[in-house]
Amino acid sequence: MALKIITPPAVEPISLEEAKQHLRVTGSDDDIILLSMIKQAREFCENFQNKKYITQTLELVLDYFPEDNYVLFENCSPVQSVESIKYYDTNGQEFVFDAGNYIVDTDSFVNRVVLGYCKLWPTVVLQTVNAVRVRFTAGFGDKPENVPETVKWAMILHMRLLYDDYKPDERTKIEEARNSLLSMNRVIPV
Repeated sequence: MALKIITPPAVEPISLEEAKQHLRVTGSDDDIILLSMIKQAREFCENFQNKKYITQTLELVLDYFPEDNYVLFENCSPVQSVESIKYYDTNGQEFVFDAGNYIVDTDSFVNRVVLGYCKLWPTVVLQTVNAVRVRFTAGFGDKPENVPETVKWAMILHMRLLYDDYKPDERTKIEEARNSLLSMNRVIPV
């Protein structure tokens, strides 16, 4: 299983100005570093929580259809919509799984695509690797204000760890606070 970014987020949950304010930075000498740190903090927090924050287009790549009647988005909720489910036979021919065959569950804590009533996954013999591709849009929305405040504070704490130098015990306390904030709505794949 792989997760490919097709279209990355257009904005970050925290602006450069917010980052400067929280890190007590004046001037623009460190702007490039701070912009990189904002992105790195978002990516760390997304990976920790197994979620996506700002709207982005992704593709979940599987070797085969699941044995269950659903595909879980266990490392990329919240899902806004599913664009397509494509699959490839042993000759590499592409097929599109009709959207009428499945329901996109955006209400569950971990979103999923569920087969409709009396529907089955295709039974064609699939290519041996990367045979199923689910393209979808995920995130809390296009605007930073849609991202939970706990996530923004965790990102700020992470950026402080990257930007400032701390004694080991201070560093541990900041890491614990960050992880505590992120653990509140963390998706833990099983």
